[in-house]
Amino acid sequence: MTAIFRLSELTVLDIVGVDAATILSNLTTNHVRQLEVGSGCETFITDVRGNTLGFVDAFRTAEGYRLIGAPGQADAITAHADKYTIREDAVPVDRSSELTAFVFAPNFASGLASETDWSQSNANRYDVRWLGEGSFVVLTETPGAVEQVIQTVGESIGDDEAFHQARVAANFPWYGVDLGVKNLPQEANRIEQSICFTKGCYLGQETVARLDALGQVQKQLMRWRIEGTIPVAGAEVKSGDKVVGRLTSIVSLADGTGLAIGVTRRSHFDVGSTAEGDGFTATVIE
Repeated sequence: MTAIFRLSELTVLDIVGVDAATILSNLTTNHVRQLEVGSGCETFITDVRGNTLGFVDAFRTAEGYRLIGAPGQADAITAHADKYTIREDAVPVDRSSELTAFVFAPNFASGLASETDWSQSNANRYDVRWLGEGSFVVLTETPGAVEQVIQTVGESIGDDEAFHQARVAANFPWYGVDLGVKNLPQEANRIEQSICFTKGCYLGQETVARLDALGQVQKQLMRWRIEGTIPVAGAEVKSGDKVVGRLTSIVSLADGTGLAIGVTRRSHFDVGSTAEGDGFTATVIE
């Protein structure tokens, strides 16, 4: 099973300056201020209405913060940060095109995972949950140097398609695929990992807090098991004549079944709920 993946693109956005913590804290759902240099957390970037303008892992750096996530988010986050930066010293710097990402799965057992000094390959390691607890991403300006290190232990390197199969199996949503600007943070079903309800004020906090207090999320991402014909991404599932879900990411398994991440209506939040698609049955498993 492939355990290392080279991604063709990724968002890497640095927020630098003495006021970076103030600006980023004002725009994010998680408690980024409390991060120590080198540590990180998942967080949503929200607008004044609470919509998700971005979904990233934010890491504290000596100069500010590094935001890492699905590709295509840098421009929107930069414009959003600039809009709410008046006199503060906080500058977004898009590094997306300069850095290449290698993602390592938790099942990577070689000592390379824990013992390698990635700085020797002009690279940095960041712990993420994209492929489950224990996975991490290595960013570098010299991908050939990282590939040489990987080759020393005889590991193969998977591509984007293989990575997405692994992250769907790990039940990790991808911004721009499974969620986007029309979603509220709670709809991603990552509350524990990505939202702090005790931090200071931020844009959209009123909406997020009210939704938490009322418990009225009407749709959210759920994990489905597929039996029958494996559909393509975007397939709808129905209960009777009513559409109750849309499968946004799908992977086929060796046993002929499939796993999917999909936007699900409240009627099917419970594990064991079933719905029908074109030639297949979908069951909520998480």
